[in-house]
Amino acid sequence: MIVRPALWVLCAALALCGTEQAAGPDKPASAEDTLPLNYTPPPDSDEAGLWMTSGQLERSFQTSPLLVRDPALNAYVKRVVCKLVPERCDSIRIYILDVPYFNAAMSPNGTMQVWTGLLLRAHNEAQLAFILGHETSHYLLRHTVSLWRRARDTSGFAAFFTIATAGVGALATFAMMDSLMAYSRDEEREADARGLELATAAGYEPEQNAFLWRELLAEEKTIPKHEGIFEFTNNHPDTQERMATMTKRAGELEPTHNDWVVGTDDYRKATAAFRERWLEEDLGLGHYDASLLLINNLLLDEPNSGELKYFQGEIYRRRNAEGDAQKAMDAYHVAIADGGAPAAVYRGLGLSEMKAGDKASARQAFVQYLAAAPTADDRAMIEYYLSHL
Repeated sequence: MIVRPALWVLCAALALCGTEQAAGPDKPASAEDTLPLNYTPPPDSDEAGLWMTSGQLERSFQTSPLLVRDPALNAYVKRVVCKLVPERCDSIRIYILDVPYFNAAMSPNGTMQVWTGLLLRAHNEAQLAFILGHETSHYLLRHTVSLWRRARDTSGFAAFFTIATAGVGALATFAMMDSLMAYSRDEEREADARGLELATAAGYEPEQNAFLWRELLAEEKTIPKHEGIFEFTNNHPDTQERMATMTKRAGELEPTHNDWVVGTDDYRKATAAFRERWLEEDLGLGHYDASLLLINNLLLDEPNSGELKYFQGEIYRRRNAEGDAQKAMDAYHVAIADGGAPAAVYRGLGLSEMKAGDKASARQAFVQYLAAAPTADDRAMIEYYLSHL
């Protein structure tokens, strides 16, 4: 999976996603197809086999090194899901996976996975709720079952499950999803509508739904098309259509309440301890223009965040386009002045100053870095630099 989080979103059914298919004979589920409470499929049905495979994948999540086991973060995401579907709270199991791509998905047996690339991009609890509401709607409307029935005879399908259920750590297996599974556009529209109903019924501000997607789509445009495998615009309704629908519906709903929930403070509190790591992982993908857009979006909410300014500097330094060297140093200095930046801000500043030929400033920055991070993994490298300055 050599792709950007914003491009490959809302993968569904056993963590499986793919490009859009034209709506075929399988129509979107009707109200009568809504999953009954405490439902289990008849043991002699094809759906029972799907649940068995779902269980195998769930067990791989439980032992995966990618599983985020932090009790507080898991409890927080679980609370959001329970606000959306309180009657299903006990039957949905949530697995947060440390993967820097934008993804949430549900299996037919009630297994939900949430990837950290999603948690990094959401600004608040309301935005998270709309994404989880969309995926929960696929589950409630049993789209995963019709998807399974469309895909089960696909060439290579059985081989895919043999590989996929061997362990979620083998992310390369997701490259097979594109040709195997895809919701129809009508099913995506239905999940959009039901997800909006679930989130607004729980009190979440409807405008947050459109805000998040605007940012994701803008991020998508920074990535060359040939680098994408699972493109958001391919497995969902037309982008302009979708945004128009979301905006129109939000405008209709917004005036109906004056106490909508956004949940910015709660969301930051739940995710703050992890954001530095998630930003490092995102930066490691090497899509610097997209990372810069992400950082700038986050800075709209936190303009004085030293942490975000540090990562802005790192993007400029690593991208190394014309004018980036000075932009990097400027961002590092602002990060230090604002406070809250990781110790690595001095390392980045030292590397930038060293490249610019300012040995005295580079030395000072490196000394400050080692003082702030005396057990840094790269201490030997920094000491080598100091010995030559």
